[in-house]
Amino acid sequence: MSSQSNGVAGRTNYGEWNKKTADLLSAVEKEEEAEKANAASDLGLDGKHARSSAEAEERKKAEQVRKTKDMLDAYKLREASVLQSLDGLLDEQNEEEKDSSFTKYITRDLMDAGHRVLSVSNTKGPGSIILTQDLSNLESAVPTNATLTPKSYEGDAENDVVEEEEEKAQDMQNSRKIYGLIKVFISNVHDCTVVISCKVITGTVEVSHCSNLVLKVVKEGTVATIQADLCQNLSIEFHDAPSGKNTPRMGDGATTVFWGEDKDDRIFHAGISNLNVTVYRDNFVDAEIKGVDYIKEGAVAVGNASAEEVQFLTSMVDGELVTEKVLRGGHSTMSGGARAMTAREMKEVEKRKELIRKAVDEKLGGTVKIMTKDGKEVPKNDIKQEGASTTPDIIQDVYAGMSQSDIDTIVKDCEAQKVKGNEAFAAGEYAQAVLLYTLVLDKTAELPDAPDVEAVKKKQTTKDQSKQPLKQLFPRHIILANRSACFLKLGYHEKALVDGNDASIIEPSYIKGFFRKGLALHAMGQYQKAIESLAVAQKIEPNNKQIKQALQFAEMRMQQQMRKRMQG
Repeated sequence: MSSQSNGVAGRTNYGEWNKKTADLLSAVEKEEEAEKANAASDLGLDGKHARSSAEAEERKKAEQVRKTKDMLDAYKLREASVLQSLDGLLDEQNEEEKDSSFTKYITRDLMDAGHRVLSVSNTKGPGSIILTQDLSNLESAVPTNATLTPKSYEGDAENDVVEEEEEKAQDMQNSRKIYGLIKVFISNVHDCTVVISCKVITGTVEVSHCSNLVLKVVKEGTVATIQADLCQNLSIEFHDAPSGKNTPRMGDGATTVFWGEDKDDRIFHAGISNLNVTVYRDNFVDAEIKGVDYIKEGAVAVGNASAEEVQFLTSMVDGELVTEKVLRGGHSTMSGGARAMTAREMKEVEKRKELIRKAVDEKLGGTVKIMTKDGKEVPKNDIKQEGASTTPDIIQDVYAGMSQSDIDTIVKDCEAQKVKGNEAFAAGEYAQAVLLYTLVLDKTAELPDAPDVEAVKKKQTTKDQSKQPLKQLFPRHIILANRSACFLKLGYHEKALVDGNDASIIEPSYIKGFFRKGLALHAMGQYQKAIESLAVAQKIEPNNKQIKQALQFAEMRMQQQMRKRMQG
């Protein structure tokens, strides 16, 4: 007798039967899915493993894209940690009662702790925004030994210095501080005036997507380079503003070099309609240029580049403001590449090369050839004057058309930024130190040995130790190792690996390059490679305890990793 579920008045409860049937079917379907999953896993078709080399390659690309995205996200987070964004500063006014006399003052009170890159954006006047001199007092405490010459590795920010207790106490009493904003961005700001009267450490201000804007740099401001893009009716004024090369006079701190008196005081612009630049001295106009327009200056689209992307340069030439088209690639704001140059500047370089060639040729009787960085001889005139006198000061050290004085200027700038990077590192401001070290590396790209350095990095590997270390005009390997140390502190191990590797390639005898590389590989779980790099470092300096400890730790980790594999 079959059992039935009774319903109302003895009738069969079909609703309950339907529920039981559905449950049974669901259970059977789950069992079938489980069997299929097990079978797929046995056959390698469960999606965990690639079914072909093409699929494996696609997966690898997808993983690289994911890692790149994660890295970019992390970079944005790091950038946000030092960037202070101030939006809508002039929006506090009533729309109907807006007044051109309304002024918004930016002081330290508006800056979050540790934020030293300022972005002013998304606001409309009338009114004025003033970056007050109070921002020059943004500070970070730095131990006095942060800029002393380290005992073992000159210029290395993470060099270990052992001090006596008395010396440490004295350092605490005499701790130094670094001051000012790092950089200023102004974007999407309209119908107002922005005044910069504070110290900008990098001397750089970037302006973009603004209209009817007056940008004033006054005597308390330190702005050497302005990059302006895609703006309309932009006026830039320098009111007794100092040059980027200014050294305040002892005693009263008066300006000794004014903006425009140094060749690196420049305004780069692209896609600007109606640019006006005025230089004031003692409230009188010293130099002025009006109505600069990228279309009138001859900007045209070339290939994929639009006319708005054509770069122009406005600077002082023989006491006059002149706008010229940038012909040679490069970057105005120290973002990498060779120094941006105009046709006039390139002609001056060629003229200087020819003068030096003639002087050397006259002095040494034609036995010396001047070569370009590509290994080609610089053409020389067939006519040679007999018995011509040579002035000693015209014979300079020449490297690919750059005089020694130009090289010394760039190296001096690099040294200054390196010191600031070391100070930031010592203060624990690693993200800021990364930025400053990056500025150094970007500046070294202007040196004439930059192509040689890049060629070595591309062709040589750290396993090839037979080559002699590259002769550099500035020790990039120290900066790379320092930045690698910062990346390690911040947890960006892949970036630390790249910098450590580049440092070891450029200077194969530099222990810190291999050490940073080894630490980065260790942090990434690549213990075998870490051991290889650390072993090279130990070979260079066998008695270094820090390297020995790191090597022992890496070997222990590798053994643990191998045991897990054997057990699994």
